[in-house]
Amino acid sequence: MNQEQNNIAEELKSSARQARRFVKWVLLALIVIYLATGFFTVRTNELGVLEVMGKVVDRQVLPGLHYTYPPPFSRVYKVPVRKSESLVVDDFFQDPAAGSRSSVFYDLTGLESYALSGDNNTVEVKVVLHYRSTDPFQALFGVAQKEILLRDIVCREIIHLLAVRPIDLVLTRDREAIGQALQTGIQEKLDHNRTGITVDRVDIQEIRPPVVVQDFFDDVINAQIDRKQMESQAQSYATAEVSRARAEGDRLEREASAYANQVVEAATGESERFLQQLEEYRKVPAITRKRLYLEFARETLGRLKNIYLVDREDETAPARLRILP
Repeated sequence: MNQEQNNIAEELKSSARQARRFVKWVLLALIVIYLATGFFTVRTNELGVLEVMGKVVDRQVLPGLHYTYPPPFSRVYKVPVRKSESLVVDDFFQDPAAGSRSSVFYDLTGLESYALSGDNNTVEVKVVLHYRSTDPFQALFGVAQKEILLRDIVCREIIHLLAVRPIDLVLTRDREAIGQALQTGIQEKLDHNRTGITVDRVDIQEIRPPVVVQDFFDDVINAQIDRKQMESQAQSYATAEVSRARAEGDRLEREASAYANQVVEAATGESERFLQQLEEYRKVPAITRKRLYLEFARETLGRLKNIYLVDREDETAPARLRILP
């Protein structure tokens, strides 16, 4: 009996030891699994914010595999930073569709939504803003209701930019400058308010006068376009005429220079020839004088059609005239 009791006691002790070992392994496995929950992954299109014990310890966790304290001691926020969002700002644009912002504003106030130019003309503007969240910490813990703030900033910048420009510039050549200035001003205000938003592009979809006066503005714009075309044509004609006159002047100058050189060279040659003849004349004056006379007679008589010779045998007799053909 005692032997059986001892065997049972031994079996119970063995079972207890196995149970304790099993519990240890289970606890160890649970601890490993719990610790493994501290691993987290940030995708390539995201940035993370790591918070430990309620305090942000890393404002920008880069993409990849990371480890931190397991929950509930830490928390990871993931913010998409490559996702582009768009916002249509049509607060100053007349849209007759039901539910549009201009229709709602008119129903509430009885007023129409317009922006004013620098010369007190009404302008309708519709802008599309493309933006991204690039600072995850400011995107999570910065300004609340970012879209409302963004819309207010865009409207303020539109009012400011149009109020310093006349309507002619707003509707014609300043449209691109307004878009660039609008993007710069919006980005400055967003950075000042620590929104963590980066503006990629600002598209001015529509900028026009009210529909009731659209035809008159079109006439003015067409007249300005015609004037610009005429000015451009006149400038082109003036440029062409100036170029032609300069080319003609250069040609005349070259011809005059060539003629002057030719005359100078001819005069120089004649002078040298005359000096040579003078030198020969000084050596033998009689012969040279006779040779010069004969050369002159040959050159002169060769150009005459009729030659008249007066021949007299006696100086006292009358002369006899002969005509040589």
